[in-house]
Amino acid sequence: MKAELTYVPWSVIDEMVDDIAKQVRDSEKEYAYIAGVARGGLIPAVMLSHRLDLPMVAINPNDEVSQHHEVLIIDEIYDTGKTMRKLMENNPRADFAVLYHNIDLAPLKYFAVKRKLDDWIIFPWEKNNEQ
Repeated sequence: MKAELTYVPWSVIDEMVDDIAKQVRDSEKEYAYIAGVARGGLIPAVMLSHRLDLPMVAINPNDEVSQHHEVLIIDEIYDTGKTMRKLMENNPRADFAVLYHNIDLAPLKYFAVKRKLDDWIIFPWEKNNEQ
């Protein structure tokens, strides 16, 4: 069975990042910076860094972020868990955020939407987004 495509417009991404920013502010946790996971997490990371007035760096799943600072790592989706597991292994002190969180996976600290991810999500920054 072929997965359905779900096209996410910029307005929804904006709302999701606002929601995560509110969660972070409400937590009262102070982060030194935001780390965006290349490739899909980079745009949400930039957006979140502006909302929280924090610096941002780009990382890959194999990277380690500072163990001496509180860091928030963000990616666009937590679907199979493969990328996030690698990030968690390499960054045990970091907190994690995603726009879409698969309900079947271990919980992350921050997320905008948590549900069964049966469809293929197409983000507005992706080449094949027809919206």
